[in-house]
Amino acid sequence: MCKIKGRLILKGILKNESPFVIGKGKGDLIDIEILKGEKGMPYIPATSFIGVLKHHICNEKFDIEDEYTWNYFWGDNVKENDNDSNTGIQSHFMVSDIKLEEEQTGILAIRDGIAIDSRYGVAKEKAKYDYEVVNKNLTWGFCAELILREGVNENLFFKILNTVLNELKQGRVRIGAFTTKGFGKFRLVDCNVYLFVFPKDGEKYLKFLADEENALKELEEFDLSEYGTLQVKDSDDRDFELKAKFTLKSSILINSYGTNTEETGNKEQEDVDKIHIKYNGEPVLPGTSLKGAIKARCVKIINTLIDNKNYILPDKIESLLNDLFGFVDNEGKTKRKQKSRLIVEESIIEGAEESEQTRIKIDRFTGGVIEGALVKSKPVWHKNEEVEMCIKIEKAKEWEIGLILLVLKDLWSEDLPIGGEKSIGRGLLSGKLAQIKYGNKEYIIKQNGRKLEIQGNKAELENFVEQLLKEMGV
Repeated sequence: MCKIKGRLILKGILKNESPFVIGKGKGDLIDIEILKGEKGMPYIPATSFIGVLKHHICNEKFDIEDEYTWNYFWGDNVKENDNDSNTGIQSHFMVSDIKLEEEQTGILAIRDGIAIDSRYGVAKEKAKYDYEVVNKNLTWGFCAELILREGVNENLFFKILNTVLNELKQGRVRIGAFTTKGFGKFRLVDCNVYLFVFPKDGEKYLKFLADEENALKELEEFDLSEYGTLQVKDSDDRDFELKAKFTLKSSILINSYGTNTEETGNKEQEDVDKIHIKYNGEPVLPGTSLKGAIKARCVKIINTLIDNKNYILPDKIESLLNDLFGFVDNEGKTKRKQKSRLIVEESIIEGAEESEQTRIKIDRFTGGVIEGALVKSKPVWHKNEEVEMCIKIEKAKEWEIGLILLVLKDLWSEDLPIGGEKSIGRGLLSGKLAQIKYGNKEYIIKQNGRKLEIQGNKAELENFVEQLLKEMGV
């Protein structure tokens, strides 16, 4: 083992731009409870964080350049040369557990989830679950250290580290569960880097260990940008992104079931039976609800195209959908699971208006009101709101894009409701603007009065749908 010739110290601030879930398992009252530290506050274990970083950087995204140096950076089995046996080496990049910066409010909330029966469009029996989430827009302390040793490619070490920081600054790293449903998006909003070279800076490093805060004030920051970043791998696969804006036709209600008083900061949920899920008093369109609605509609579209009246998809088509939406074998038959390539972001419904509505249940026999059947709900109503959606597909295939375009058509034309109480007209959207990117091609769809304007090659958009028909054997 070569001796240490320097250390790089990183101090920064992380911000979670969406809620996240790092669970510790089933709790006493909820199905998924957030992992918490000794003071009852949530934290991000260094093991989870650094594992996600390594997977994100090396998983078919960047050229490693030198596997020997790569293994020294992250830690792995290392061969000095072809004649040597594998030698275990500790990671030279070390991260501390990531904890909340200072005292912050509205940290935790509880949400509910259900599984939808794609055949009937209703909730499956006994498929409701609730889970704890860490709310978004909280700040977290980021502290890391990179050890420099003699005999290791220092420039490549700096290049790998700069790539890691750049990906964090761009908000491309997601941590925890439900990351394909808009959760776990983090961004590095501030980071200072300091270099200690030994033995020259030995005294400075001792001062840093004794009084970290004051010692860093006297140090110059080290510039990593001159070392560049790792090269992105050339790939024929291209990502698809759809950003769309809608308005509500009338109202929307995605229930919070009276459990999220911590989110709203008041007790309004105790006065009504149902209230739309909110964050810091603003209504939210959760990625979980939107993705569930999209998947159910995809199944319905395919069943219609192949004229499948029994609603049981053929194995080949079900396999294709599992590849797109992800799959977990809950019955334990194959023990196979696969992460979804379709990612749906969570968004705030801006400019909407909340208003309480009282409803009653009618006895069909007498035509009178059923006693005790008064229901109070507080949906979000159409006013001057804007509902944004962002849907991405990693390594998208053309038929998958065609399927999502048909879902967009249904959303756009007020045919695909989202949330609860669909039977009384809630959850319908009207399309305003859609921006589509696929590789280096872009398309814009805009509603101008009764006229639909399309910028870009219309024939290419039609071709995506034709590829869907071809893939389905229609």
